[in-house]
Amino acid sequence: MVHIVACVLLLHTADTESLIKNLDSSERDKRIEAMMALANLGPGAAKAVPPLVKILQVKDAELQLHAALALGKIGKDALPPVANLLDSKDDDVHYHALAVLGWIGPDAKETGPKVLPLLASKNDGVRAKAAFALGRINADPKIAVRPLVKLLTEKDDGVRNSAGEALARFKSAAVPALIDALSEDSVPTKRVAAKALGQIGLDAKDAADALKVAAEAADAMLAEEAVRALVKIEQDALPAVRAVLAGEQRQRAIADLQKIGAPSLPFLLDGLKSTKVEVRRQSAQAIAALNIKEESMIAPLTRSLLDPDKDVRRASLQALKGVALAARDAIPNLLANLKEKDADMRVLALSVLREIPVESDAIVQAVTPLLQDPDENVRNLAKEVLAFQGKQ
Repeated sequence: MVHIVACVLLLHTADTESLIKNLDSSERDKRIEAMMALANLGPGAAKAVPPLVKILQVKDAELQLHAALALGKIGKDALPPVANLLDSKDDDVHYHALAVLGWIGPDAKETGPKVLPLLASKNDGVRAKAAFALGRINADPKIAVRPLVKLLTEKDDGVRNSAGEALARFKSAAVPALIDALSEDSVPTKRVAAKALGQIGLDAKDAADALKVAAEAADAMLAEEAVRALVKIEQDALPAVRAVLAGEQRQRAIADLQKIGAPSLPFLLDGLKSTKVEVRRQSAQAIAALNIKEESMIAPLTRSLLDPDKDVRRASLQALKGVALAARDAIPNLLANLKEKDADMRVLALSVLREIPVESDAIVQAVTPLLQDPDENVRNLAKEVLAFQGKQ
């Protein structure tokens, strides 16, 4: 067994040395293939660090990229020489060295103080990549957060977005500064701050009030990012969302919640309790459109079957169809909906009842008169419901 392991190690060493030789090949494709293979070897290709660092400094973006990828996969053994490249005066070298540090990740945390000055580079790409690196290496938030927040005011989209993504990695340590950024005059700055708070999620609960203000902003993109962030914060954001739904921007906010999909369900269900009929109506319609099958929907939708507003009742019936198998508790309110003057409402109520596998005298008594209903669809569905009940 020891002999086999030794042979494998020798073959691996020979293979690595062969790949290292190919890094100096006159054939460009062979050099790229060698770097890709060394990247696959990861930390086992540590001997290739010096020639890869050399390639990182050539004036060839594709070769530099492959060298950076390989060094990033090699990891800690690449740190000292790559960190030294941050002292270079070449922006391209800075860019790829920063990429390596970011790909190495937390093992490169000690390089934070050397990365920090590059946030002030005159090159947009370098500033963006420095932000990327600071977030990925898990730099000390005490030195990184404030300088990163300053980048949120940059004109360049790439710089702003990289700073926002980096800040999100600092979780609760970045939240106070991001809340401050939401009060900036610049709308693009606010958008990135709101998105970062959403990426932070539960740890950003202290930002709920500031996000509530952003969710009511005139800028639709900012408002959508703010609503998305509030949904990510979950239960702690419920009062803030409730306040938004009570305001003038409720229709847009409900539309944004619908765009988000299933994660927004608790907020839409809460909207069914609003004192404003428009909020209840639009919330019910959004829930129906999402076609979600969650048992948590049944109780609030059942209550909404008795809402004074017909549109709320209609949308609640449509939403219940998706969870009808589990909606036994909704039967009494469904039977009440069989008395609606609107035939479409009676059809919807019967459609839900048809999917609930429960035998009930109450169902038979309520449905039997509908066999004489003036609407053919109602009569046909009544027959189907009663057939399950053994009465047809």
